[in-house]
Amino acid sequence: FFVLQFVHPAFSLSRSPYVIFQGFVILAMGTVVLALVVSKFNQEMRKMKRTTSGVYEADVGRLSATMAAINLGINNLRRRPLRAGLTATTLILLTFTVLSFTSVKTFIKFYKLSRGNEPPYRGALIRDRNWRGLQNSVLEYTKSTFKEKAVVAPRSWYMAKTVGEKAYIDFYVPSTGRRSFANGIVGFTPQELEITGLDGLLVGEKSRWFRPGEREVCIIPTDMAELVGITEEDVGKVKIKMLGSEFLVIGLIDSEKFNKFKDMDDEKLTPVNTITEQSRLQRGLRENPALQATAPIQAFLHLGARNVMIMPYDYVMDIGGTLRSMAIGKFKKENFIPDIEDFMSRVALTMFVGKEDKVVVYSSLGATSLSGMGNLFVPILIAALIVLNTMLGAIHERQSEIEIYSSVGLAPVHIAALFLAEAVVYATLGAVGGYLIGQVMAKVLFLRGWLTGVSLNYSSLSAVWSTVVVMATVPLSTLYPARKAAAMAVPDVTRKWVLPEPEGDDWRFDFPFTIAGAEALGMYVYLAKLFNSYGEGSIGDFTAQDVELSAVEHEQGMGYRISLMTWLAPYDLGLSQRVSLDAIPTGKHDIYRIVVHIHRISGELSSWKRLNRGFLGSLRKHFLVWRTLMPDVKGQYIDEGKVLLGEMASV
Repeated sequence: FFVLQFVHPAFSLSRSPYVIFQGFVILAMGTVVLALVVSKFNQEMRKMKRTTSGVYEADVGRLSATMAAINLGINNLRRRPLRAGLTATTLILLTFTVLSFTSVKTFIKFYKLSRGNEPPYRGALIRDRNWRGLQNSVLEYTKSTFKEKAVVAPRSWYMAKTVGEKAYIDFYVPSTGRRSFANGIVGFTPQELEITGLDGLLVGEKSRWFRPGEREVCIIPTDMAELVGITEEDVGKVKIKMLGSEFLVIGLIDSEKFNKFKDMDDEKLTPVNTITEQSRLQRGLRENPALQATAPIQAFLHLGARNVMIMPYDYVMDIGGTLRSMAIGKFKKENFIPDIEDFMSRVALTMFVGKEDKVVVYSSLGATSLSGMGNLFVPILIAALIVLNTMLGAIHERQSEIEIYSSVGLAPVHIAALFLAEAVVYATLGAVGGYLIGQVMAKVLFLRGWLTGVSLNYSSLSAVWSTVVVMATVPLSTLYPARKAAAMAVPDVTRKWVLPEPEGDDWRFDFPFTIAGAEALGMYVYLAKLFNSYGEGSIGDFTAQDVELSAVEHEQGMGYRISLMTWLAPYDLGLSQRVSLDAIPTGKHDIYRIVVHIHRISGELSSWKRLNRGFLGSLRKHFLVWRTLMPDVKGQYIDEGKVLLGEMASV
């Protein structure tokens, strides 16, 4: 944060950037405090449970295991500072290189879709494929692009604001005393005549089109005029009252011909019927724009011409209308397609283009591409090989550590995860350090004037992609070393404990653990208390009853046995079994082996075999917990066992 406040322009644009920093500090401190409170609470709860049941348990969460792995990785980096520094420097330079030579390029690509209708005029039509309103900036940009090349005529609609409802715009004719209504208003400009020639649909010699600057005038269809008693002789004289104003009727338009007139998209000029098209209009709002660009254009039902009034475009926009389409015509060039394609390469719009006897739909879509990645293949490969060589060397140097991890019960996948966590530490250092160096270098180049005419995009996605590339390179190049570490942990071909098949209802096998003779009694007392805690009211993988601890004489000396009755979860399967765990002396080095005997009493055979894997996995975890107990705690269990078994335990 200290470095970025001098080199990143965001700190100059923001009024209070330090508030963001304070927010993160407060969030971090609050998270630490919350973690300490939760940890202390869990610790006290475990202490209370040990006091009441005498059972020690350990349940390592994924978050704590991840933090332990990262801390171990950081400690390993500290033990070899020179090598860690050189590796981190390599990754920092890689991040700086990726930042310097990559960029995210945004561009527009368009698709062409043929239509079956004939063009009513030579030109183009711009509208949304789902008839949503267009922004006024689109009109301004279109006018500025074609102002010296063609004529642009926008159209606006005034209709119901809510999809699924119909507008009723009442009007009154004072001269006849009659009333009626319109379901919508279409706004046209004087330039419309130059493109579509709608003045050819006007009725009567007195009817005319809009003139520049006119506002409170209107053109009504002949069917509507007949309802309110307006004739051709009344054109230019009669006024109607509507929307709180008086409008002069300057023309009548033939309802039938206007209803049959089709635009470049083969649809009417009147507003869409939002009642009949409600579902399609709402579905169009949820569609993915990337899929719409290549999808065929759907035809919509429009209001009948007899229920629509025509008014000047500017007035309709002023009363709350929306821009819905733009007609472009009277191109000065005979071949105007290059101008259309150049325009479509810069905007994400839908355009219907008519030339000669066919209509083609141009549908454009914004896209991005990552440029410069081809130049980074060699630097990324070199960095990946360096990390690979470093991690392989670390594995061979720490072979004794790997053996220790394996001896204390860590699975091969856990040992591999330790090396991956160390690689994540390298990746984090390289990504953050490289980004900071890139920002500092950009600032220096800018101050020295070496970037004259070049403006850097600090909000570009290239910084994100560069960081992702580096942080992905390091763990990926560590996958093979991590696999080697897992293989060294278990040199045997068999990496996973394979249970033998049961003989009928009996299952007998050696458990993959051994116990020192001095601890055998204490561990069995610990297990007996543990099984007693899994009583009828417990929640877990199983419940236990009739737990018995006894001493058994064997050929090599005194051994110990725990027998109990268990029910496996889920309990609705009705799986019950008799379990016995025998600690039998091997006669060598005062070591005891564990023999498990399980006898099925009830339940289906395949479910019994499958669910016992979970039961044995839980048992394995408790064997590991025993190895983590303090010597004085183990001594307490041993003394308690001697009291329970008396002289038989005095071996």
